Amino acid sequence: MKFRPLFIIAVALYAVAFLFTGCANPTNIYKPTELPERTKGEYVQYKGADIKTNGTQVAFESKTGDSMTVFQTTGFCYDPKNDYIVFPTTRADEGYYLIVPRDSVTLCKNGAARNNSLFSRNHLLRGLTLGLIIGGGIGAIAGFPVATFAALLGDGSAFDVFFLGTVALGAGTGAVIGGTVDPAVHGEIVSDIQEGCPSYFTDEEQQEYLNKNLCY
Repeated sequence: MKFRPLFIIAVALYAVAFLFTGCANPTNIYKPTELPERTKGEYVQYKGADIKTNGTQVAFESKTGDSMTVFQTTGFCYDPKNDYIVFPTTRADEGYYLIVPRDSVTLCKNGAARNNSLFSRNHLLRGLTLGLIIGGGIGAIAGFPVATFAALLGDGSAFDVFFLGTVALGAGTGAVIGGTVDPAVHGEIVSDIQEGCPSYFTDEEQQEYLNKNLCY
């Protein structure tokens, strides 16, 4: 049983996905404490308050003049008394936090900022790659018992033929389906670069999101 070619193909496919996700990614996203002046926030000291930030991811758009900056980080809380979004600083143990007025920014739904990597925008490439990986995986799962049975009927040499054949069939079918469906769903092969949130909360969803992340 020789799995080396299959392993090499899988690693190569994942390498392609990571290449186009990381190296070809023009997305500009910052942490709030990196560019505090663009968050419309300020540093304050909460005296006598037990502020509790959590590990929830948050992202938001902040517009200053004609420019917009996208921020994303993990760890924040909501101060309902003052209507602030609160971010910890390196001096949080002394009570210092960055506060951003909630109504001065636009929150991204589920804390997700838009991903402009080539892999995310190129729907043909993404569909082909994901279809190839998923289809190949399904082919491997389905083909293993068939190939094992065929090998038991002979001298074992038929295993590779049957197994790799079903993997190739699954991968090819998956690539065709993925490469067709993904562009069709988005209505284009490659999307333009767009900064900001991919989706937004409704008023009710945003309030529920903030209420789950109260500072105290």
